[in-house]
Amino acid sequence: MNFSVLLFSYFLILGPLMSISSSNWIVCWGGMELGFFALMPLLLMSNLSLSKEVVLKYFSIQAFSSVLLFFSGMMIFSFMIENIAISVMFLLSMSLKLGFFPGHFWVPSVVAGLDWFSCCLIMGPLKIAPLALCTVFLNSFPSFQLTVMSLGVLSAIYGSILGNNQTNIRSMIGASSISHTGWMINALIFGQMWIYFLVYMITLFMFLLMMMKLDYFNAMMNLLSMSGLPPFFVFVVKINVLFSMAQVDAWLLISLLIMGSMISLVFYLKFSYSLILSNKSYKAFYLYVFLMLNLLGAFFIF
Repeated sequence: MNFSVLLFSYFLILGPLMSISSSNWIVCWGGMELGFFALMPLLLMSNLSLSKEVVLKYFSIQAFSSVLLFFSGMMIFSFMIENIAISVMFLLSMSLKLGFFPGHFWVPSVVAGLDWFSCCLIMGPLKIAPLALCTVFLNSFPSFQLTVMSLGVLSAIYGSILGNNQTNIRSMIGASSISHTGWMINALIFGQMWIYFLVYMITLFMFLLMMMKLDYFNAMMNLLSMSGLPPFFVFVVKINVLFSMAQVDAWLLISLLIMGSMISLVFYLKFSYSLILSNKSYKAFYLYVFLMLNLLGAFFIF
């Protein structure tokens, strides 16, 4: 590992740490941009043929959202201008940064053109700073909580539908990220966002690591965990979010989130089955374990 990789990795870690350790929106924004610019050279080191085009697309979208975020943030936090249009602009910039509805459109195509390590960086550490800034925004303007919850639910549903239209596993992981970000947004309202993010991040990292090592059985196990199938950890954090929403009688949003999870379960099981078939040795054993896990999940549901 050369010096430049170490240097950019240092700033990639420093940026999110700056954001989560400060309650000042300017510091949050600065940490977010520091991490973003440190990520660019690391993405360009990818050997995939589509990587350069994908990085340019990702840079353009993120640069545009940074401008929107800076302008709307100045109006909201510095000049204390409570305007619907400015708040919508802020939420739009956040949706582009995090990749949730309605700024989700770039996620599957960008993730499909990157290697597994780059996918992990975009869908993991780079989300820390925007999530911290969303927390600052909702603490300052609690009247937007219902709007943000609705966007999170729409993101969870749309990500589930989008995942069923994917044939590439990287694009599917991108659609899964859209859906999980919607859950994180709802978890943010009830103070459980960092727990959800940590569990999702560990599961995603283990899945991508297993894919890089061509360990398809363990990759399948982590993919089933991401699906929210019981008895895996993601199921537990999703249940906690739903219980918190039930305390404020958000039954319609709860029903929509459950529906989105049921839809997403289809493509998770489809790709899990394809991972089993990718390993010709022990195929029968892996298939047996796969069926047992699904039956166990059904037992927990009923």
